Amino acid sequence: MTSTTSPGDRPGRGPEGRAERCFVVGMVGLPVWWLLGLASVVPLLVAVVLLLDLRRRRRVLVPSGFGWWLLFLAWVLLGVGTLWAAAPGAVDGGGTGRLLVFGYRFCWYAASTIVLVWLGNTPVHRLPDRVVHRVMATVFVVAVAGGLLGLVAPDLSITTLAERVLPGGLRANGFVSTLVSARASDVQTVLGVPEPRPKAPFPYTNTWGSVMSLGLVFFVATVARSRSRLRLLAPVVLVLAAIPVVWSLNRGLWLAVGGCCVGLLVLLATRRHHAALAGLAVVVIVGGVALTSTPLGTTIGERLSHPHSNERRSQLLVATVDSMTSGSPVVGFGSTRDVAGTFTSIAGGAKPDCPACGVPPLGTQGQLWLVLFSQGWLGTLFFLAFFVLALRRTWRCRTLNQTVATFVIGVFLLQLSVYDTMELPMMLVMTAIGLAWREHGQGHRLQPAGARTLAVVAGAGVLGGLAGGAVSLGQQPQRASTATVALTPSPTYLDVGEFAREATIGARVDQPVVQPVAATVDTEAALVRSERALVRAGRRVGMPATELRGDITVAAPPLSTVLELTLTTTADRDPAAAARAVAHEYLTERRTYLEDRRTTLVARLQERLAAIDPTDPAWAATRTYLRAAIDYLTTHRPEAGTLIRLDPPHAVGAHRGVPVTSGIALGGLAGLVVVRLPRRRGRPERPRRTEQPALGPPAPAEEVLVHAG
Repeated sequence: MTSTTSPGDRPGRGPEGRAERCFVVGMVGLPVWWLLGLASVVPLLVAVVLLLDLRRRRRVLVPSGFGWWLLFLAWVLLGVGTLWAAAPGAVDGGGTGRLLVFGYRFCWYAASTIVLVWLGNTPVHRLPDRVVHRVMATVFVVAVAGGLLGLVAPDLSITTLAERVLPGGLRANGFVSTLVSARASDVQTVLGVPEPRPKAPFPYTNTWGSVMSLGLVFFVATVARSRSRLRLLAPVVLVLAAIPVVWSLNRGLWLAVGGCCVGLLVLLATRRHHAALAGLAVVVIVGGVALTSTPLGTTIGERLSHPHSNERRSQLLVATVDSMTSGSPVVGFGSTRDVAGTFTSIAGGAKPDCPACGVPPLGTQGQLWLVLFSQGWLGTLFFLAFFVLALRRTWRCRTLNQTVATFVIGVFLLQLSVYDTMELPMMLVMTAIGLAWREHGQGHRLQPAGARTLAVVAGAGVLGGLAGGAVSLGQQPQRASTATVALTPSPTYLDVGEFAREATIGARVDQPVVQPVAATVDTEAALVRSERALVRAGRRVGMPATELRGDITVAAPPLSTVLELTLTTTADRDPAAAARAVAHEYLTERRTYLEDRRTTLVARLQERLAAIDPTDPAWAATRTYLRAAIDYLTTHRPEAGTLIRLDPPHAVGAHRGVPVTSGIALGGLAGLVVVRLPRRRGRPERPRRTEQPALGPPAPAEEVLVHAG
């Protein structure tokens, strides 16, 4: 690390500095890319330029523990084999859109990896530390400006160039539309009234919050080492940043900022920086007084007392872990999955006046849950191991770069359970790790694995895949058929009208007629599994009721009165006949149930009519109404519903992609362990040494593919 200012504060010039300038422009030009609809793509293009620059290097080093990250990337790629596997509790389908999302996420993982390796191998004189700090501090300032814009103009939406040139099919994709749009904020009802939650210049509010907290670390580091007059503007920027931080109602951001303040207090106390510690204490006290004596404090208190999404997040977390653990614990499902219905109704979903009524996909609402659901338990272990080991190397905060890396990784780990930290937040974390590693000077030579290693790993992977395939073939084949039933809205035929309430209340009846409560799709789903209906259906197809109950899956399109009854049976049975029988007996049971309700209501109305004095003229209107209601209910029989479609049987069962991919993963990992163990035992102890990756003598060659230490 250099302490020079000029020309060391500028990226290298000439052809050899092209990658450095591309890196700077790609990050600093974020507002322009956002207006063009390219903010989610330009950093990926920058990573391509950095990769080409790396290919021209005579040697490329990687940090210690990089093997864990390579294993994680391998697990991400293995997710292709489980992309279309059915996840428990999720809806089937997804089509090519699922592959599009998978490819986008993998590109960001790869781009963040390239930034890490490129920074660690770029000499300090070509790209000084202070330049990188300033670039990331600029990203923080841009995020502050975007937050203020989101509060001032929450409905601002700009039609970007990308939106204009993309084909209609891509624009119709919700995921792509979000990435290429330019909207200042999302308006959400958190405290009972619509409130703007800033997100400019990013596609999601949580991405904005994550960049704000991670970029704050770089901003403070830039100010701490700056000697120019621009540092006088730092308090103004921080005051302006506090406005969107508070008003965004973003508790994850509050947690991260609070953690940074506590960490900084501890660091200053241990280093005995009394003046800085006193200044920070004054800021904290003044800020606390301001929060308790201004409307900002009321806003924070109301947000904390209105958890809003806590219950839904916890339910989604449980569903995510249960689905992955029971369906694909080794390699996960490759990507997220949409939830069938909501946690309160199988026909629930988002509404125009209540977007939050829908349930987010499994594997969202936090990067940790995305990794857990997409890559399984082992992939999550590799992911966390890399960052924990990186934190272990920097936590002593001996230098500014180590301090920045410690705080950035700490904030990142705090955010894992609440933010989807894909895209720019992940790149910020890798930037901090890369600077600390470059300063430390230790690395391992990056070179392809040997032929023996590849043969052993590939062979073990093939054997594992064959074993997984054998397990899947050993499972009894199954077939399924779906019967779609359209229900007659209930209880419209029992509606006795507003006149009934007016007549009974006006006549002062002690016990007015009570309108029957409408049945829901969920109560109908329970009726499908009723014992009487299943016993009768079982007799028709020669199956016991207990077996039918276990074979039935009941679903409903969001916000509809349609039931989809799916029967999954062994190959020797006819699932279409079973589905038809279950649907028929369910409609019979529903018709009986509705008939009983009609009969009960008629009897109640007749009792009330008999209790009225037929000679009292004050009750004439009530007597007329009751007779009309009784005649109506007697002559109008209930309609239960109609079987509108019966799908032909199709082969189903456990998706072979899960056991085969899991076998390949476990086999390849076992082969890697077999290759590595003899080398670990036979390797002589070597003294630790420090070297400058780009300036010192060449480092000893080592196969990084199998390095996980």
